[in-house]
Amino acid sequence: MGPVQQINPNEISEKSRRDLLHLLESVRGKKNLVIEKSLAGPLGLYVKFSTLQEYGVDRVFFLENDNVDTSQRNIVFLARGEKAHTVLTLAGTSCFISTSKPSVAE
Repeated sequence: MGPVQQINPNEISEKSRRDLLHLLESVRGKKNLVIEKSLAGPLGLYVKFSTLQEYGVDRVFFLENDNVDTSQRNIVFLARGEKAHTVLTLAGTSCFISTSKPSVAE
């Protein structure tokens, strides 16, 4: 058996933060962020709303509330796999970026 590696939670948090901000940066202009309610707490632990605003986020909506403001041209969805059907239904035929492998739904 090899040496046991310790997990540094700060590294995981910082990587998550960088990945999210990189995703937001890849969508140009103002955007609305639609997130799963269960992700709101963890998201708030590693990124503040003011930082999201610096990366173009105008408003944040909960996926479960079905109140997404579609007047905004750019909408970024952040949800876990089991909510993918809901996200695709709301998104229609727009850009869909997965956390595992970025792709475009047509």
